[in-house]
Amino acid sequence: MVTAMLMISLTSLGQNVRGFYLQNVGTWLGNITSENEILQYAQGNGFNYILFYDLGDISWTNTVQKNKLAAFISKARTQYGIIQVGGVVEYAGYVSQNLLPYNNSRTSNLEKFDVINLEFEFWVSSSVSYYCSKFLSAAGFTCDAAGAWAFAWREFKLIDDMCLANGMMSEFYLGWPSLAQMQQIASRADRILLSAYRPTDSDVYLYSKQRMKDIATIGGTTKVLTLMSSESSFMGSWLNTHPQTQPYQTMAAALNAETLSFKQNINLQGYQWFTYKYMPKTMLATATISASGPLAFCPGGNVTLTANSGTAYLWSPGGQTTQSINVTNAGSYTVRVTNSAGTAVTSSPAVVSTSGTGTAPTISASGPTSFCPGSSVVLTSSAASSYLWTNGATTQSITVSNSGTFSVTAGSGTCSATSAPATVNSSSAPTTPVITASGSLNVCPGTVLTLTSSAANGYLWSNGATTRSIAISSAGNYSVTGYSGPSCSAISAINTVTLLTAPAKPVITAGSSTTLTTSNPSVVLTSSVGSTYNWSTADVTRSITTSTQGTYLVTVTGSNGCSATSNPIAVIANGCTPPPLPTITASGSTIITTGQSVVLTSSLSGGYLWSTGAQTSSITVTTPGIYTVRSYNKGGCYSTSLPITITVLATRLANPAVESKENTLDKLTVYPNPAREKLNFVFNQSSEKTINIKMFDITGREVQNYNLTSVIGENNYQIDISELPHGIYLACLLSDDQKLIKKVIVE
Repeated sequence: MVTAMLMISLTSLGQNVRGFYLQNVGTWLGNITSENEILQYAQGNGFNYILFYDLGDISWTNTVQKNKLAAFISKARTQYGIIQVGGVVEYAGYVSQNLLPYNNSRTSNLEKFDVINLEFEFWVSSSVSYYCSKFLSAAGFTCDAAGAWAFAWREFKLIDDMCLANGMMSEFYLGWPSLAQMQQIASRADRILLSAYRPTDSDVYLYSKQRMKDIATIGGTTKVLTLMSSESSFMGSWLNTHPQTQPYQTMAAALNAETLSFKQNINLQGYQWFTYKYMPKTMLATATISASGPLAFCPGGNVTLTANSGTAYLWSPGGQTTQSINVTNAGSYTVRVTNSAGTAVTSSPAVVSTSGTGTAPTISASGPTSFCPGSSVVLTSSAASSYLWTNGATTQSITVSNSGTFSVTAGSGTCSATSAPATVNSSSAPTTPVITASGSLNVCPGTVLTLTSSAANGYLWSNGATTRSIAISSAGNYSVTGYSGPSCSAISAINTVTLLTAPAKPVITAGSSTTLTTSNPSVVLTSSVGSTYNWSTADVTRSITTSTQGTYLVTVTGSNGCSATSNPIAVIANGCTPPPLPTITASGSTIITTGQSVVLTSSLSGGYLWSTGAQTSSITVTTPGIYTVRSYNKGGCYSTSLPITITVLATRLANPAVESKENTLDKLTVYPNPAREKLNFVFNQSSEKTINIKMFDITGREVQNYNLTSVIGENNYQIDISELPHGIYLACLLSDDQKLIKKVIVE
């Protein structure tokens, strides 16, 4: 339907809600003449929101009455431009006992309420007296303003929860609440209906300004409707000589001109009138065109255009003066309609087009167009006289079980047109995904382990993640579902991650004062008992003796490979206090091959002195060794970092045909670590093959070499390392298709 209305446009003011209260439901519901009068008035004056005020007139157990109500609401929406339908209630129980069951009993959303308005005038003393016996006393609330507010707030929160759960809007009618009450309501209500009961439009803005400022104090944006009254004690007589849109225009224009920043928090959506019963029943002239069929047709076709009811008509082009005309040619057609009051208005154009082709058909699918092998989908063309699918079928529907792009050419008389293509994907069944881990499934506290799925089109992990890889640091069972299509998936085996126990945090004790003097030229620092020790000085004994000022740390490593680091202890010389202990970060792996390099960078300091003698914040390392850095403060005091070990593998180990996986502990376990005399290698093999075990020092020099033949399943081999000097080594397991490396400390 093409419609034009003779009314002042408020589009620039952001208006979109124009409503009125509807009373006395029991006197007109089911009376078609009365119903149509109400709805024609709403359409003729541009209203799009109806708020039922007398829901108590309806018997909610009477199916006939409920069906009449549903028919009225549906007609209002489908024929008269009503967008929202609301119900006014005084307590939450009315919603749960009547309105929600009614909504749930309707099969069409066009028949349902979508706004619930709470009207509870807790700010009016006379209303409190009325509420006392009806609500407050029975519910245990005091019969005063405080009790009325507490009851109203409780009921609105219940209503708001029901609206949220059932896809409805919550609305609160307000007169003069306090600042605190307004803030609570504005923080929760979907929309506030703000009373502006005035005799004219002259002060509707000033009357509402302070309450809008109260709303704005919560921040964000709040939706607000202005409520005016057409009762005789308010704007009843004024409306006889002024349009019903003028009060809102005045309000919106004043808010738009407001210089205070609070207006940015107010979304003035429109207005509401109380009530239809008292509104002057003037009608705005309308001009609409309805068509008997499609406005686009083949040559030789036609369509009948009909204007809405009036006293006179003038069509353009053509100049016909009848209510209906028959159109056979393309063009833009309008009609000028004169109503009984002598007011004339011209409709929006109805554009008629003709062509050598018909209207393109549309394709609908009976279900998902992506599916697993063995499934199918039915594609159906919109109705036509004949059909020709791209697969050669000539029926209106086809069943598709394979991937492809399908379209249909539909004919109607001498015209035909082709649809947009519909794409069908028959996904291949996915393979069971395999999870690989970036390290051992037995993780130390604070260690982040990355689990990665084999490739798929989509992923769903047991922890809810949908990426190919996840980073975890807690114990648990992890699996992943891999997708090849929306309905095709396979789930991996479970990977169990165990959280290891770290050793107790070591404590450093000093054998004497940590302040160095001529009578105390050195101090002995001793760690609490642990399995192995690694001092910031690179010493590996439990106790160290130092005569150098600085900050000292010790790291203790347990037999399971987890470690803990002590708090720093400062050794002071001549009253000099060392700066905080520096840390070293590497630009890449600390295991490099001959010809490669890694950049070591100290944390920020006033000065630097590396174990190489360099005095810059970063150094580039190409040779194996243990590196430390001193951090200096302005007083010349310094602290020494924990050591970092750089290992250089010989070029012969960098075989590009063999995959290198440092610390792949779930595939290779080496224990004990640190070790003294014997070292055990545990790994799994799926076939018998020749295995080579080699030990390298940190320079990449091979110091031991063992050849063996693996068995299918778990392999456990032990080598003798009793003749190796103390230090850091690389234990390598090599086969024809894999190379696994693990750092080992030999004590």
